[in-house]
Amino acid sequence: MKCLLTLRCEVIRRPFLRGALCVLVVHFLLASAFAHQVSSVSLISHLDTEKRVYLLDAAMEVVPSVDQILNDQISPEDAARQFAEEFLEIRFDDEEVTPELEISIETASDENTPAELQRQQVLVKMSGEFPPGAREFLLYLDPSCPMAVVMVAIKDDRPSRRMQVILAGEYSRPVNIEPLVEGDPFTASKEQPAKAEEMASEPAAVTETGEGSTSAPPAHPIISGWLGFFAGSFLPILFPVAILLLTLERTAAFGQIAALLIGQCLALALVSWGIIGVALWTSALAGLMLAAVSIEAIFRRTCGWWRYAIAFLSGSLSGILISNSSPFLDLFSRGGKTSMSDLIGFVLGTEMGLIASALVGAGLLLFLSRFDWYRQAIVHLLAVLFAAYGSYLAVERFF
Repeated sequence: MKCLLTLRCEVIRRPFLRGALCVLVVHFLLASAFAHQVSSVSLISHLDTEKRVYLLDAAMEVVPSVDQILNDQISPEDAARQFAEEFLEIRFDDEEVTPELEISIETASDENTPAELQRQQVLVKMSGEFPPGAREFLLYLDPSCPMAVVMVAIKDDRPSRRMQVILAGEYSRPVNIEPLVEGDPFTASKEQPAKAEEMASEPAAVTETGEGSTSAPPAHPIISGWLGFFAGSFLPILFPVAILLLTLERTAAFGQIAALLIGQCLALALVSWGIIGVALWTSALAGLMLAAVSIEAIFRRTCGWWRYAIAFLSGSLSGILISNSSPFLDLFSRGGKTSMSDLIGFVLGTEMGLIASALVGAGLLLFLSRFDWYRQAIVHLLAVLFAAYGSYLAVERFF
């Protein structure tokens, strides 16, 4: 009898322990995913070539969760520290350095802003010394970083002419940290001909930080839009092809591609005007949308009314993803008001990219649709691959 009671207690205890462990794991994941989070980062790099020291002054906007309990678990300072330590890598030549962190917090909203809309800005100062013999400074952004970082380099109190937009997995442009040479190298004295010749043969180092430097003009907005469509994420390219997997019937295909275009253009306009921004979950939701659009092509062959709404939402997510590309940020992060001509040109460029992807995809699918094995070997295979890729993006973002 005693053995039976012991066995029964053990059977009850194991599910209870497993359930408690699951609750703790879910609670930890929710706390880390939905507590205070960094939503935007701007950074100024101060480089002193005489004292051989650096100071990176980062301003991070921290968005709180609606749950105050989660906010108490991860403070704004902890969120900013975690972002700086996990995503920002300071490098001199090929050597990574570990800076000293100094964190302070200030309210970015005025006193009239409601409490639920208050935004906190965390100032993170990362400082240290140049490694011996270092010649170039670079900032590297970890590939898992959920956003781009805007940086301005100031060398010996002389700011660079253009800001840098650093995307996840990319390096900033290298900044030469050797002391600046006063005077025009092309009119240097005859006593230093070798030095003048060396400086004249290396204009990149001078244009990066010198006052007399000239920066290359930005690309035409239409070209920037074309490049922005194909830069970064593959999702804007895959959406029109995934839509065409359901049916190649002219009216349905044209209507869905048109809805995709409208959603993409509207999202780009709203982002450029500052009405909406790139959220952390944008790529995950876009991946789930790609999976849903693709999987439906396996079980259906006709276009329902909801497909047009799904196409519009997919285009909106594509536009938000494109707004996080380097060409978009280079064009619309230069300060000042957004030029309507630049916006129209960029949108036209992205439309051309989407139409090109749709035409290429439609041409290949129309050619292959003549064969009996088209649905089994092409539609089903592509649908599964697209769905797997979209699901992977969603899982990677949250976990």
